[in-house]
Amino acid sequence: MSKATFAFHTMGCKLNFYDSEVMSSGFEEHGFKQIRDPKDADLVIINTCTVTNNSDSESRHLIRKYRRQNPRSFMVVTGCYAQAAGQTIAAMDEVDFVTTNVEKYNVQPIIEAFEGASSPSIEEHDIMEKRPAEFRLLQKFEAKTRAFIKVQDGCNLRCAYCIIPFVRGNNRSVPASDVIEQIKILADKGVEEVVLTGIHIGTWGRDFRPRKHIQDLLEAIESSAPDIWVRISSLDSPEIPDDMIDLMAKSDRIVPHLHIPLQAGDDRTLRRMRRQYDTAQYADRIQRLKEAMPHICIGADVIVGFPGETDEDFESTYAFLQRIPMDYLHVFPYSNRKGTAAAAYDEQINGRIIKNRARLLRDFSDERKRLHAERHAGQIRRAILLPKPYQGYPMSVLTDNYIELGIDMDKAYIGRRFDVCIHSQKADDCYAVALNTAVNASP
Repeated sequence: MSKATFAFHTMGCKLNFYDSEVMSSGFEEHGFKQIRDPKDADLVIINTCTVTNNSDSESRHLIRKYRRQNPRSFMVVTGCYAQAAGQTIAAMDEVDFVTTNVEKYNVQPIIEAFEGASSPSIEEHDIMEKRPAEFRLLQKFEAKTRAFIKVQDGCNLRCAYCIIPFVRGNNRSVPASDVIEQIKILADKGVEEVVLTGIHIGTWGRDFRPRKHIQDLLEAIESSAPDIWVRISSLDSPEIPDDMIDLMAKSDRIVPHLHIPLQAGDDRTLRRMRRQYDTAQYADRIQRLKEAMPHICIGADVIVGFPGETDEDFESTYAFLQRIPMDYLHVFPYSNRKGTAAAAYDEQINGRIIKNRARLLRDFSDERKRLHAERHAGQIRRAILLPKPYQGYPMSVLTDNYIELGIDMDKAYIGRRFDVCIHSQKADDCYAVALNTAVNASP
């Protein structure tokens, strides 16, 4: 008798990809077989995102799409949109089962419903109820070349624009011993880079007694983890003390790359967003990082079109970005989320204005990303081979300091680390050449 099959479609953040891996391992433990294409699977699971209105629309689109492509499948919806609007999703004709962020790791109710032992339903629970961070040790990580490790979940901040704390709950940390054990397991399986991920990982340890700091986790990893790259997914600027910068600068494991959300380069807008810093504090941290590690790559999130953002406010953000040594941006048009403080703000911005502001900042980001690569032309850096083409090259590599480059190389080395030399052929084309004899030779 052939095994029942399942397939995932995962949306959104790195933490969602980790969650999908945990659920996948649960299905496999119960005898299911994972396949890639949802249109051929017996069980289809959509792990949703709700960070913007577009995310919600895309979730509904995918539900309908996979039902059309695979009408015989058992359709399961989970993730943040399921947490925010479970009853709405459950009412869709295409959906068989909804499970929220609280219960998603427990696949037994899904399997029972799939096998007809129970009625399809929605699992609803209060996400704000305090509980330890859900964590499972993974024996493998299939979703990405680089493995994601959950170190934290939830967020205690209530930024005016953000719905995520209400679908992920408050801050909950994973013990350092569990994180290190997970790193060791993955390293033993040949994984050469892990990304520490969560909703607000800079608050790691604040729920412990005695209270700890994210630097304590990094120090534990530095002293105990195997020889593997460790990348930090995101830290707010107040969470980066000088001692942590010094630790990163000296580390052979923690790579020189940080994503530091900015959201706005204008102090009036930051106050209205309820952010926990101002532009002077943010600029100080960026400058200190660049002084300690001139080669570091620093990225940021920026929201454009926040309610009440005047032309002068946006110009202030743009001027601030031009003054600081920022290497790339993730630009987000403001999305009005019901239940957030900003949803009730006056002076919602015209969509055409938001689009124009976003385009300007994305062009700025492209230029800064190009300059970051060009500054390293002629240098040798460590890199990892990714399973995708890049700008006309058959494969791509990602350096320790987050430069993505095209490379002509055999896919047998996907996930391997090796030295590359960065070349600049012309102003807009940097590429990599592998230096190690072992990886230059045909496998």
